[in-house]
Amino acid sequence: MDKVKKITFLKAFTENSLPPICSKIIYGEKIYDNTNSVLDVDLKKQVIMFKDVSDYLDIELLEQSENVVVNKIKTIKGHLIELHLFSNIKEYLESNFKSKSRSNFRRYESRLKTCFNIRCVSYYGHIEKQEYDRLFVVLKEILVKRFTEKQEYNYELQHLEGYHDVLFDMILEKRANLFVIYDRDKPISIRINMCKKKLVYYILSGYDIDYSKFHLGFIDMLKNIEWCINNNFEIYDLLKGYDYYKSKWTTKTHNYYNHIIYNSSSITNSLIGQCLAAKDIIKYKSYRFLKTYNLHTKYKNIKRLAFGISTPAYKKKLPIVQIENDAKNTTQTIEINIDNDNKYAFLRKPVYNLLFLNNESINNVTISKLVDSESTFKIQFKNKNKLLKINNQIKHISSY
Repeated sequence: MDKVKKITFLKAFTENSLPPICSKIIYGEKIYDNTNSVLDVDLKKQVIMFKDVSDYLDIELLEQSENVVVNKIKTIKGHLIELHLFSNIKEYLESNFKSKSRSNFRRYESRLKTCFNIRCVSYYGHIEKQEYDRLFVVLKEILVKRFTEKQEYNYELQHLEGYHDVLFDMILEKRANLFVIYDRDKPISIRINMCKKKLVYYILSGYDIDYSKFHLGFIDMLKNIEWCINNNFEIYDLLKGYDYYKSKWTTKTHNYYNHIIYNSSSITNSLIGQCLAAKDIIKYKSYRFLKTYNLHTKYKNIKRLAFGISTPAYKKKLPIVQIENDAKNTTQTIEINIDNDNKYAFLRKPVYNLLFLNNESINNVTISKLVDSESTFKIQFKNKNKLLKINNQIKHISSY
């Protein structure tokens, strides 16, 4: 038996797999009850560590003896939205964003709906297994694509298969939610939320970077907050990390703690528990010191340079030359479909950017390839044409 049993609190909490030692969890009222379980651990023989417990939750343990010690070590700051303060998304926006930002949000969403055939679907209590499996395939692809472009390692990918294994039943039982934005039938943004009574936890999300011009990440966040408010949840916990982004949306920060639990009558376990606590104290105090002086970002940059993903194709910007009213300059052309033919996937982002800039629907656009050129394409709008000249085009970087 391992001397230390480490439990990721959120995972066990949302999946109803907390060990029996965790008796009750309180948020305003009791939201988790494990009191009828039989204790399955002897704290004289084993140390338990609950990792990343939110400070707004009160945890009661099954009593063993007066010698049980619970050492709480502050780790990292988290972010949450107090949904109960707002009756609708309009109130939330007016309370947290200036008029210019609100106007921009409306413009992004309006432009996205004008340019594409957009629909939003929240899978909560129902989902077809075939579509569920397809969404996870797409989610992996768009996460890989996005973080490859950013030249960053995405630690979430290693957990994706685990989420795939458990979320289907959780969605049917309304303990989880998949929020998807579709362009026609193509998923372009996917977010995983887990639900526990009045609480919603943001787990991970990804969007297709071909649609980056439309600020899809902002639209996805707003739509999820609106969904949470409309479904009477009280807290939307955005968890930790990415402070620079999450701080824009949150109404409150909170602290995470590691709970180290052991029986002080065991000398061995006392030493193990105290060593674990000392290690965490040093680790997270060092992190907070680095963050105070913004040294953590420099460390990340060094790490990216030293261990970055090698993707030469993404390091090259795609030069695009746009020529308006070019009909006289084009000869024979062949119409192509950039959405259905992955041979022309590299054209999607520049074409979608043009749709945004011209506020034009994809339904009104014809895309053609010049017969005498492998890198020149004609984009025909209702009232004007443009040429796209692509150098060093990257093929097959996206597939669905």
